[in-house]
Amino acid sequence: MGKDEDFIMDEFEWALQDPTEKRLRELGEVVSIITGKLIDAFGKIEGRMDEVESSISSLESQISSLSSRVASGVAASPSAAVDASPAMASEPMAQAPKPKPAGAGAGGGMSMMGELKQLLAARRAKSDGPSDSSD
Repeated sequence: MGKDEDFIMDEFEWALQDPTEKRLRELGEVVSIITGKLIDAFGKIEGRMDEVESSISSLESQISSLSSRVASGVAASPSAAVDASPAMASEPMAQAPKPKPAGAGAGGGMSMMGELKQLLAARRAKSDGPSDSSD
């Protein structure tokens, strides 16, 4: 396990050492936030996959079109196909969108693991701090 995973496991173990209702509720809130972030991330991944599939479909269509043009050029005149090759090579091809760097969220913020660490540390600091008699 990496140090991020160790940190998270330590936080969960800390919360479960003395499973008071307050700590369990806070842990439930953290799990709920994590779940929400995972659902959001999966939705973004699904959207990117749709974009990639669309780009691939477009490329396949262009390749099919070029193949048809080459085939019809070869059937009409073998020398025309040879002359057309440099022209086809210079045609711009559609490019798939470039992937975002890992950890680059919608707002350019920190990674999901960084957010989780920050959330767990804040929860622990709040719990370890002076107790509030209103809870």
